[in-house]
Amino acid sequence: MSTQNINFELGNGYRVKSVTHQEYLDACAKLEDQIFGEYFNFNLNQALSEKERQNLKSLQSTMNYNFQLCLGIFTAENQLVGWQYSAQERVGEVLMKDTGLLPAHQRKGTYKLLLPLVLNIFKEIGFTSVLSYHRVINNSVIVPKLKAGFLINGIVTDIYGTVVELIYPFNEQYRESFLVRSGERRPRGQMASLLGL
Repeated sequence: MSTQNINFELGNGYRVKSVTHQEYLDACAKLEDQIFGEYFNFNLNQALSEKERQNLKSLQSTMNYNFQLCLGIFTAENQLVGWQYSAQERVGEVLMKDTGLLPAHQRKGTYKLLLPLVLNIFKEIGFTSVLSYHRVINNSVIVPKLKAGFLINGIVTDIYGTVVELIYPFNEQYRESFLVRSGERRPRGQMASLLGL
C-alpha cells in the first residue's frame, strides 16, 4: 500500500491528504504553539555533547526502518488545520508520534474519525502493533484510543514528562496475551501454550 497518495474525505468537512515530511515539519513550526500551548519537553539533543550527537547520528544511519506516514488535515477550503505523523521505530511496530489539530477544530470528532483509518493503513502494510505515548492527563486523546481498542501498556517518564504507553495489537492472540498478562483473564487453550504454561 502506498502512503504517498492518500486523499480522502474524513467527514465533518475535513479531508486528509498525504504531505511530505518537510511539509509536516513546516506545519509543526507554524501551528504547534497554537495547538499545544505550554507543552514542553527536555531538549536531549541540546544536552548531548558533540561526540554523543555524532554517535547517535551514526546509530540512526544504521536503522533500516524508513516507513513514515505524514498526513495533513485540511478544511473544505483546503486550509491546513492539523496533521498526523507516524514512523516505524522497531521491527513490526509503528509509533504514532504526533497528531495535532488547531483548537478551533478540536472536539468535533475529527480524531475519532481519523483513528480507524490510520489503523487500517498500518494493518494493510503489515505492522503487528501500533504504539503511542501521551501525557497521563491527555484524556482527549487517551479516551478515543482506548475506545478504538488500544490497551494501556505502561507508564513511563521520558523527555515529555510522565506519559502513558498505549499499544494496539492487530493479531488477536497477541492482544489476548496482554489481557492474560495483566490479570484480566486466565490463559486457556492455545494462549496457555503460547505462554509456555
